[in-house]
Parts: sequence; structure tokens; C-alpha cells
Amino acid sequence: MSIAELVTVIAALVIIARILTFRRNGSRYRPGVSLIAWLAVAACTWIAVRIIAAGEPEAWWLALLLAGTAALVLRAGGNLAHLFSTRRRQ
Repeated sequence: MSIAELVTVIAALVIIARILTFRRNGSRYRPGVSLIAWLAVAACTWIAVRIIAAGEPEAWWLALLLAGTAALVLRAGGNLAHLFSTRRRQ
């Protein structure tokens, strides 16, 4: 397994873990954001399984994209609605 594949798998697993452990704590339910979260978990799972099982794809752009996305998801606390909000946090 190359470094790009390892970074990609770790970033995908971080995204999956953080989204699955998100708690709303009184925030309202948004079906669209919930669908996006479900699709993100499904896509990251597919990518991680494909890399582990078949050793594909070896792409630095995918590793960087997922690492950046993982950083944003961690910063938002797993709340994907914060990634798409237009308001500025203070």
C-alpha cells in the first residue's frame, strides 16, 4: 500500500467515524443535509473498501481531497450543515 492509498483510507475512515458519531443536541433535522451525510459515508466506505480490497485508486488528488474534507468535517464537529451554511461564524 502506497502513502497516497494510506492517506486516502485514513481520511475516509475519519470522515465516516465523525459523521456517524455526530449528535444533533437540539439542532433541527434537515433531510437534505442528512442525505448528503449518508452519501458521504457511503462514498467514503466504497473508496476505503476498494483501496483495501483491490489496491486502487492510487491518486494523490483523491488523498488530498479527502484529507481536506476530513479536516473540514472535524472542524465542523461532524455537522455537515456547517459546511454549507452561508453565515459567518464569530
